[in-house]
Amino acid sequence: MDKKDEKITINFEPISRRVFLSIDKSLYETLVKIGINIKSLCGGLGTCGKCRLLVQKGNRFFNPPTNAEKKFINEKDLEKGYRLACQTRINKNFIQKLEESNAPQFRVFLPDELLFEDFKILTSGINKGVKLNPAIKKIFVEVKKPTLETPIADLERINASVLSNDLDLTLNYPINIEFDLLKKLPKILREKNHGITITQWNEDKIIALEPGNTKEDNFGIAFDIGTTTIVGYLINLNNGKIYSLASKLNPQTAYGEDVITRITYIKDNENGLQTLNSIVIGALNDIILKTCSKAKITPSQIYEATIVGNSVMHHIFLGINPINIGLSPYVPVVQQGLNVKSKNLNLNINSQGNVYVLPLIAGFVGADTMGVIISSDIENENELTLAIDIGTNGEIIIGNNEFLLTGSCAAGSALEGAHIKDGMRAAAGSIDSIRIEPKNLEVKYTTIKNRTPLGICGSGLIDAIAEMLKSNIITRSGNFNKNIIDHERFIKNDKSIEFILVKKDETSLDKDITLTQGDIRQLQMAKAAFYSGARLILKDLNQNNIKNQKDEYEIKQIFLAGAFGNYINKENAKFIGMIPDISNDKIFQIGNAAGIGAQNCLLNKDLRKKAQKLLNKIQYVEIAIKKDFQREYASAMYFPHLNLDHFPNLKEYENIPKR
Repeated sequence: MDKKDEKITINFEPISRRVFLSIDKSLYETLVKIGINIKSLCGGLGTCGKCRLLVQKGNRFFNPPTNAEKKFINEKDLEKGYRLACQTRINKNFIQKLEESNAPQFRVFLPDELLFEDFKILTSGINKGVKLNPAIKKIFVEVKKPTLETPIADLERINASVLSNDLDLTLNYPINIEFDLLKKLPKILREKNHGITITQWNEDKIIALEPGNTKEDNFGIAFDIGTTTIVGYLINLNNGKIYSLASKLNPQTAYGEDVITRITYIKDNENGLQTLNSIVIGALNDIILKTCSKAKITPSQIYEATIVGNSVMHHIFLGINPINIGLSPYVPVVQQGLNVKSKNLNLNINSQGNVYVLPLIAGFVGADTMGVIISSDIENENELTLAIDIGTNGEIIIGNNEFLLTGSCAAGSALEGAHIKDGMRAAAGSIDSIRIEPKNLEVKYTTIKNRTPLGICGSGLIDAIAEMLKSNIITRSGNFNKNIIDHERFIKNDKSIEFILVKKDETSLDKDITLTQGDIRQLQMAKAAFYSGARLILKDLNQNNIKNQKDEYEIKQIFLAGAFGNYINKENAKFIGMIPDISNDKIFQIGNAAGIGAQNCLLNKDLRKKAQKLLNKIQYVEIAIKKDFQREYASAMYFPHLNLDHFPNLKEYENIPKR
């Protein structure tokens, strides 16, 4: 229970939020409770050290610094009042004294690098086009009035008017209509002198009746529910045009950075599933209101929503426990595509509206991957194509018009900034590109929105590692080059070596932004997961089809999907060995392909049948259990690979030491 003491208050600055103290909650839990999302990559467990804030008033009334805080904050900063939000809570011995003092008793400053704001969220993508054939159809009819000679019931007269006007809509008999609508029918029919607009779903059921002619107001919304971000696209179903879109960070990040942490939260908390479900539904409803406001319509004019997301996000959205997805053999509750009434999900569209959720493929390969397949049309490519949706849990697809294989690799959250000393997500002030001059190691960089640098995001990290290789700062094994660590750009002590990317006088942090040996290892693990995963799926294809071919299959083109796939420098991604060595003109950045897939399924209901049929074609490969997994992964830890024959076009590696 949240025990708030209304005599004790905290001022959170610079956001100017004053709240009553939650006696039994940490500052992290208090912030989450009032809807302020802050950086915490471990979900408040005290293991990431990212939720650092400054207690400017009242620090002596909090608990003494914990061991976790002493690990991440030096003694000098602890004395200044720096704390970890997840470790800081009121010392109950001081409650009476605090109650007797003047409010506010506490003032807490939230640094820029702590708050989630100004995020760079990918909303666009390459759309190959789709035939307009939505499940939602609207028509306007003028219904004949009843007379003593023809006292025909209201619903039957509507049916007769549809048939007599030869409209592009048929009503089966008996007419399938929502019972709640039937009760409202008499009033609606007579409100505009028997002129009425009928909304039909899937040529099967009447889901809305509106007085007058409202057939132009026919909207649907497509959602991509990502682990980190959520995007919604409001689309007119009569013409297929996007009228507005909105995005936001997934507020579930307050409960864990990745899907495994969120599964753990659900497992360890009695109301965990309900909590995560309600906050994601709340986020979707916020997006609905924003998009409707931009388009100047009401949510009731949205008659259908389509949803993509990874398997865990899919289950949480539906209120289904995802715990078994995280346990061997990684089985979801349901695989097939689903149609659910919006009111059963508390989604704020038309109360009788339909919500279509794309099917899952297997394990952690979810509806978002199906969205990528649908939008990229990879199954119709002539050339063997590798599609990678780059994220914390990377989905890999290899296929063409003959085969379609997919698998999932646990790449970790390094590209999200997790476990990187000065890492952060792609937000204002995040370093997103880097160049290093090999002669003097001068670093040039850009930041998102040209703000003063606060940290480094995934695209900047890939650039940094590629440039450090080209400048011989690190070796192919990922170690710092011992021959140049005496340069002024290095910070050395007994425990670690760091390379300075941005000197402290260029930041607002009063400290250097650096890359450590541990940071390099985190990126090595991520890139090794992607490359070895693709190699193992390709091996599986070759082994299973060896009788049907003369030569081994090779990747001929690459689709990079998702935010990282869209924003990273594809040449540098290839240079560090994240993706295979093919010509740059055969590497395509296709943007938010999962979101485009959700849009296409909203616009053409036939694609839903296609998605279901594709389940029979897709071969799922469990990468981690392959006998060559450890060897492939270890070899891919090198830059670009232990075996340079895999990357014959990267001639610069002839001058980069192996170790």
